[in-house]
Amino acid sequence: MDVTKYYSFWIVVLLSLWESSLGQIVYSVSEEVNKGTVIGNIAKDLKISAQELETRMFQIMPAGSNAKYFDVNVKTGSLFVKDRIDREELCGSNQKCALNLEALAQNPHRFYRLEIIILDINDNAPFFLDSNYILNVTEDANLGERFPLPIAKDSDVGSNSLKEYKLSSNEYFSLDIHSGQQSISADLVLQKALDREKQALVLTGVDGGNKHEVAPLNTTLSGAYVGCTNVANLPKRKTVMNFQETVLD
Repeated sequence: MDVTKYYSFWIVVLLSLWESSLGQIVYSVSEEVNKGTVIGNIAKDLKISAQELETRMFQIMPAGSNAKYFDVNVKTGSLFVKDRIDREELCGSNQKCALNLEALAQNPHRFYRLEIIILDINDNAPFFLDSNYILNVTEDANLGERFPLPIAKDSDVGSNSLKEYKLSSNEYFSLDIHSGQQSISADLVLQKALDREKQALVLTGVDGGNKHEVAPLNTTLSGAYVGCTNVANLPKRKTVMNFQETVLD
C-alpha cells in the first residue's frame, strides 16, 4: 500500500469513527494543579465499567499537542493531569481556554471527543510596562486638567485580572479611573494649583484575587528617579509605580 492509499484509508476510518462518536464530553480543571490530579471519570460519564475500558483498550489518541497533558487510568476510569498546565502559555489573554482531545475504544470501535476547559487562577501580578515615569505639569495648568497615566497589564483574565488603581494620599490630585472592555486606565486630575514644586506620588494597580490586602512598597525617590515594582506571590496582587511630577514655569 503506497503512502497516499495508506493515509486515505485512515481518513476514511477516522471519518467513520467520527460518525459513530457519542458526542463531546466536557470537563474543567484549574491551571497549575499537581500532576496526577483527577478531573473526571471517563467510565462513569460514558456509562460503562472501568473493566470495559481496559478490555476495549480505551486510550487518548496521541495526535496533537494537547494529549500530553492528560491520560486515563483504564483500571479506574479516572481522567487525570499528567503534565503542568499553564493557561497563559496555552491561551494567552483569551477569555475561554479549552483543550480538545480525541479518544478511541475498540471492539466495537468508538470515537470520543473530549473538551477540557482550563480555569484561570490568580498566578500573575499586574505590572507596568514603563519602569520609569516622570510627569511634567506647567505651573499655569487649569484646575480639572487631566493627565493620562501608564496602564498596568495583567496576564490573568476574568475576576483575576486588573480591576482598579489607587493613588497615594495628596492634596493636589485625584484619580479618575476608566474601565473598558480590554483594559482599565486612569487619569490624574488636578485639584489644587501647584507652585513650582515636586510631588512624589504612588500609583498602585490591583487585580481581582481574593480580599487579602498587601501594603505598597516604599521606594525612596532621589532626583528624577522613578521606581516601578511588582508585589508577587500573594493571593491579591498589586503593582506599585512611584512617580514624580515637576512643575514647569
